[in-house]
Amino acid sequence: MPSVHGLLSTRASLAGYRWFLTGWGATAFGSGLVLPLIVAYLREMLGVSTSGVSLYFALFALSGLVVNPFAAWIGRVRGPGPTAVAATVFQAAGATWLTTADSMAATVPAACLSGAGTGIYYAVQTPLLTKAFGDAAFSRVLSGQHRASALMMTAGSLLGGQAVQWLGDDGYTLCLAANAASYLAYGVVLVRLGRTRAEPRGAASGAAEAGAAAPGRRFAALRDPVFLRLLALQSALVIFGLGQFESVVPAVMRDAHFSVVAISVVIACNTAGIIVFQGLALRLVERVGYTGALWVAILTWLVALAFQAGALLLPAPRGRLLLGVLFGLVFAVGQCLIAPSVQPLVTRTAPPGAVESYAAATSLAHGLGMFVAPLVLFPVVESGGTGSYLSVQLLGYGLALYVLWSFHTRRVTPREEVAQPADKTYMSR
Repeated sequence: MPSVHGLLSTRASLAGYRWFLTGWGATAFGSGLVLPLIVAYLREMLGVSTSGVSLYFALFALSGLVVNPFAAWIGRVRGPGPTAVAATVFQAAGATWLTTADSMAATVPAACLSGAGTGIYYAVQTPLLTKAFGDAAFSRVLSGQHRASALMMTAGSLLGGQAVQWLGDDGYTLCLAANAASYLAYGVVLVRLGRTRAEPRGAASGAAEAGAAAPGRRFAALRDPVFLRLLALQSALVIFGLGQFESVVPAVMRDAHFSVVAISVVIACNTAGIIVFQGLALRLVERVGYTGALWVAILTWLVALAFQAGALLLPAPRGRLLLGVLFGLVFAVGQCLIAPSVQPLVTRTAPPGAVESYAAATSLAHGLGMFVAPLVLFPVVESGGTGSYLSVQLLGYGLALYVLWSFHTRRVTPREEVAQPADKTYMSR
């Protein structure tokens, strides 16, 4: 088996890679269009109450969680490509339905359709990308996907706000319709990608046959003690990091008397940091391996937490803004290291023929984390204030470090000696 550096550092041309990033960029742009508008649309256009808005997002998240195990099974039977295309149709249907909604009741099917489509897609994304581009290039593809998301969602967010400012109510409808069209455009790209890309080295087909021959492996991921540690790690990273930057962090900063403009600057700097740092982060992953990159990411977030604490507690407005900007930039470094590291660890952890079920489990953990993050941290902020929030964050990062240490220990000791005695670098990914 090649060394970890040989696997990760390849820069060979990938057939269909630019085409894939174009399609992904299109759907990220569509999501960016509606990102700053959806709450205002529900509240101001449809007259939905605050609790109704919360219900919309809860239904979106829960729909994805409900369909997750079914999506994994369908992806194993029908293949990840066709399943992902079907997911884009559900997403487009939900976005289209929302354009015709005129009451809270009418938004429920829209939330369920959109959430189900998103849940289906993320349940099969890992086998989809590894099948299309090969296991060796997986980190590179995820890194490019993360950068494209940041760039296109930023552009979409800026244009979405301008559309409403210049077109008024019609601007909402236009952005929602464009979002629906972007999902369909990505579906077309996936269809073409499936037709033009061959199976990499026969590995994916062999894995699919093994999975079909071993239906008992459907729940193997949840019986794997090593993988359960990886799920716990991913949950901690989402709840105390990835899942709160667009919801909890702005609320905390607003409670600390940051202006809306200042919060926008911090978020914009975070997004710009992702665009700038992602390529450098990928090269660091190539050097230190996947688990090494996650150690660095969590330690980086601890540094970011120190900047965030200063921004929330310092009285001088300019100093607070400067520390807020530094927080956004340093936090972006951790995000860039996590993006190309966690999912490749999933493919390394999963036995042959079980990648789909393992990937679906990580998708489920990610969705739960995104759902839990605001539910847990908003009450902490409301009841205990800034100090309680910072304390919980510190405990969360400590938990992530402990789980990562536990995962690395269990990953190295039993499997390195039994499964891969000749290649010690394999376990460092």
